[in-house]
Amino acid sequence: MRYGLDDKLWVVVDPTPQSTLGDILFQASLRDLSLQFKGGLSVDENPTLFTDEQEAIAEVHRRLDRMRSRPDKLAGDLPESR
Repeated sequence: MRYGLDDKLWVVVDPTPQSTLGDILFQASLRDLSLQFKGGLSVDENPTLFTDEQEAIAEVHRRLDRMRSRPDKLAGDLPESR
């Protein structure tokens, strides 16, 4: 499948204790991602691209579970399962 600069993908990044769902799961095109990186998004946040929303949501849950399993971290806002 071919994706152009303006085709939307789902992006998941690592949560922080202060994260909201919109911070860790959002739609973006390659053009949007370029702006995100210029605005402060870092590879240290482990951005991962998905074409399927449900796969992206499942990844969000895995990352939140991983964060919650660390006693030195507090969970942020939890997304609703769909």
